[in-house]
Amino acid sequence: MPLPAWAQDTSQIDLARSAGPAERLGQPRRFEVRGHRLRLGAEDVMMLGGTRVTTPERTWLDLCGVRQLTMDDVIVAGEHLVSEHERGFHPRTAVVTLAQLRAYVGGKRRVPGLGRARIALELLAVGADSPQETRIRLMLERAGLPPFKPNCVVVDPWGKVLWVDLGNARYRVAIEYDGEHHLEPEQQLWDRSRNRRTVAAGWAQVILTREDLVRGEAHIVSRVVAALTAQGWR
Repeated sequence: MPLPAWAQDTSQIDLARSAGPAERLGQPRRFEVRGHRLRLGAEDVMMLGGTRVTTPERTWLDLCGVRQLTMDDVIVAGEHLVSEHERGFHPRTAVVTLAQLRAYVGGKRRVPGLGRARIALELLAVGADSPQETRIRLMLERAGLPPFKPNCVVVDPWGKVLWVDLGNARYRVAIEYDGEHHLEPEQQLWDRSRNRRTVAAGWAQVILTREDLVRGEAHIVSRVVAALTAQGWR
């Protein structure tokens, strides 16, 4: 799951000991280990390479209990787990479906982060391909703009289907986040073709890059507002 840079420290391993009534030992204490005591059921644990680890669902729930992570951070991580789509290129299968994640969290009681997980679940969308797409969508939602759908379908004038990163079909506004791989010559050729076909279909396009994210939320919202207004939104 994608996390902020500060949370990607691999110099320490998170190691948990059972917190059940039979366990009277404290949390693990050893070099390069962050120790925990957790109450874990069979549904919380899986085997990975011969090692018992927490499931994706439980790991996400535990992240919701990390105070240093923002609500956007845990939504980004959650949308990475539930993302799935069947488009013609790079189809994606969910690690955990949104329904499965909801059922898992719904069956939990008295777990740190549970309250925030319940709130985050109501804000998750299915289909995002990158953390940046999720963060942009959340910015627009906070600003009260019309909803944007990840991996939104656009049909060009020749009847061919395109998938845009974020789209509002009512006002026909498409948002593309072009990361570093969009600087590659082959990708740029594809992007130019995509852009022409999207505009020919009557959609307004907002192309965002890392520089736009650096300029901040107000800047991104203003660009999308301008596109929506040009397409008839008031």
